[in-house]
Amino acid sequence: MATPFKVFRDNQKILMVVFGALLMVAFVVLPPILQFGFFSQQTSNERGDVVVVVDDEELYRPDIDNLVNKYDIVARVMAEAIGQSLILQGSPKAPMPPIPGLRIVPASQQSPGGPQFMPVGAEEAVLYYAWVKRAEELGMVVDDESVREFMRESSGGRLSDYDYNAILSTVTGGQGPGLNYDYFFEMLREVLTAQKLQALVFRDGRVVTPGSAWVAYRNMNRTISTEMFPVSAKDFMDQVGSPSSAQIEELFNKYKHQPANPAMNQIGFMQMDKISLAYVKGDINDFVEAAKAEITDEQVAQYYEENKDSFRKPVLPSAEPEAPASTQQPSGEETPAPMSEEKPAAGDAKPMEESTEPASEQKPAEEMKKEEDPAEEPKEEAKPEPSAEEKPAEEKPSEDKPADDKPAEEKPAEEPAKEEPTAEESSRNVTNGNVQLVSFLQEDGEEKPAAEEKPAAEAPMEDAKPEDKPAEEAPTETPAADAPAADAPATDAPMPEAPPVEYKPLAEVQDQIRTRLAQPIAQKQMSEALAEIRGVLQAKYEEFRYLETKSTKSPYDTDEIERLATSMGLSFGAMPLMDFYEASQSALAQEAVHVDYTFDQTSGLRTINRSMVAEAFQTNSPLFQPRLFPGASQSSMMFRQNIQAEVQYVYWKTEMKDGYAPKLDDVKDQVVAAWKQQEAGKLAKQAAEKLAEQIKSKEDLNKAATERKAGVIVAENITYFNQLSGGQGLSLGTIPGVDDVGQMTMEALFSAPVESTTVAPNVGEDVYYVAFITAEAETNEELRENMMAAIQGTLPASVSQYASQEENLVTRAILLDFFDPKRIDWKIDPMDLESRS
Repeated sequence: MATPFKVFRDNQKILMVVFGALLMVAFVVLPPILQFGFFSQQTSNERGDVVVVVDDEELYRPDIDNLVNKYDIVARVMAEAIGQSLILQGSPKAPMPPIPGLRIVPASQQSPGGPQFMPVGAEEAVLYYAWVKRAEELGMVVDDESVREFMRESSGGRLSDYDYNAILSTVTGGQGPGLNYDYFFEMLREVLTAQKLQALVFRDGRVVTPGSAWVAYRNMNRTISTEMFPVSAKDFMDQVGSPSSAQIEELFNKYKHQPANPAMNQIGFMQMDKISLAYVKGDINDFVEAAKAEITDEQVAQYYEENKDSFRKPVLPSAEPEAPASTQQPSGEETPAPMSEEKPAAGDAKPMEESTEPASEQKPAEEMKKEEDPAEEPKEEAKPEPSAEEKPAEEKPSEDKPADDKPAEEKPAEEPAKEEPTAEESSRNVTNGNVQLVSFLQEDGEEKPAAEEKPAAEAPMEDAKPEDKPAEEAPTETPAADAPAADAPATDAPMPEAPPVEYKPLAEVQDQIRTRLAQPIAQKQMSEALAEIRGVLQAKYEEFRYLETKSTKSPYDTDEIERLATSMGLSFGAMPLMDFYEASQSALAQEAVHVDYTFDQTSGLRTINRSMVAEAFQTNSPLFQPRLFPGASQSSMMFRQNIQAEVQYVYWKTEMKDGYAPKLDDVKDQVVAAWKQQEAGKLAKQAAEKLAEQIKSKEDLNKAATERKAGVIVAENITYFNQLSGGQGLSLGTIPGVDDVGQMTMEALFSAPVESTTVAPNVGEDVYYVAFITAEAETNEELRENMMAAIQGTLPASVSQYASQEENLVTRAILLDFFDPKRIDWKIDPMDLESRS
């Protein structure tokens, strides 16, 4: 009987071939089969669940991490390359459009600026990857030369491939042999593929076309008047039937990935994230009355005495006319009057003298007594002098010299006293007098031949600006007693300038003082109450956080919190479950606001409007965590002050509901209502346009409005924009009697010429206004001329800024049409990826 060994020996060659083939299969073919078959489930478990779907491609957490890491490396290398180029005094060109993770910071007084790396988030990485896929879908290719050109431009031509390789080694820190220069080159190629596509789609808002500049200038400078009446879509709802199933499905599929935004007239059925809030509110006014009771009468009286200047009685305007009357004579310098009449000369000259020389008020009285005899002598001596002094009267310096000579001979003891203090002031009066006497000198030239004594009166006038002329003229016609009568108003004139200060009585301002003193006390009490109740909430939240992290049940007893808040002088409130757009229209959103101030290098001081509701949605705070609003100032200004807001809140989220893409059955009623609203709006627009074609004048407009039983709205001198206070920019203008004015409303009105009719929709496009432009402040031709005159080598900054904003709006509209949001379908919140990374 043959044994198995005999069979083996007889067929050993054949068996060796078979066994060799089996070994080859076992070592070469079997491992991949086993890995794919038996271990595929294990590999799937390691990758986890699908995180996001991009164009039907499922991406897992490792895929997202790979994208983030890839774009981070590219951004870090390019940022370092630009930085080294600047050190080498190169002229690097910043990537435009920017690549993810790389930001160019402009230079300022606080910072030299330059490239800055910003870690790429998961959401940004996936969005950029979607652009890469879109570019590949369109057949875009970036060749090697384009990549090298980008590297040369980014480094200003200062870095070579070896330099980039060294930067890569420094940035990666030796992550592994697989990450070499060639692999970086391919990563950069992928980034540039998306960037080149974005460059074709995005419009650079920094480039302003002539047409955009003209529209911007016109909108900011044109003022018009108009008359209009409304045509509402509500009037056409009865004419709209019910949509078919196909129409419902079509509208739903078009907007199911877009949230509804009533403020922008945006249809959408995407269900947004929703939150509900509870809050405790502290208002300083609720604490002031209690704090006023702590202020004593002695404290009020002490504050009144220490700050008495703050309580002056206002000066009535009727008390001021007399003061200008006395001061007008020296300031007005009515010296020409004595040339025709002597009495007014004496009356006018003395106030001039004494207003310029308040210290020498007694001298005119002495001169009137002492110069009775010499008063006639100057007349005799002055007769031969007028011809010599007429011309010097125009030459300012010659007027003082004769005045110095004549009195010096007769009264040397008194004249020096007159000359020394008044030399400067008299020269000023002469100078001013000559400037104002140009027209009077021409008249005097005609009168002087008729009377020889008038030059005698002129010569003393020129000499008497230090005080000689009044002494001469007073004794010739009137006694010296009249001169003091002219002096009396001059001596009393300075006194009314400082009327006695009157203060409000203490009884009138004591409540105001008491309130002012109570403010810091009330502020402290409110802050302490809020801090105490926040401490209670924080303690319960910490207990909830560590003991019941999976629970969504509130750790707070609402009734207990409300009782505690009331006992402390605070109030308790709540906001129901709402999405962001609904919450933005709520009363709480309008009430819980705060204004911060910050300093901007370009625009200077500007305001930051903060909203508690907006911050609740924007901050990724967990459920039930108490937060203070407004809390610390968000301004970086040095003078941001430590003054707390007069109204503060402690709020917390009580419920959070994630948004989702709904099914048709979930929102069918909303779809039907949106379809009917659209159709009614179309009918209203058609009716308004038909009426506009028929209206050629204001009378036609009034007739059409009467037939439709609509009231005519008259709006005069309206502008496209209103200037915000403090130069903080522009806000859309308003039209009295028109609700929900939007940019389309203003664009329709301000693009229409005078004596024409246009149709202007409101924001919701459910009301169309038939408007007739009645007048304008400036024509378009005048505005164009003004614009060309305002262009000094470049456009005005306001025009460029407004036009850039318009370009950015157009870019966003193009982007929405080009890049459908449904290309990216997140299965989880991308913020969860950030928190777990």
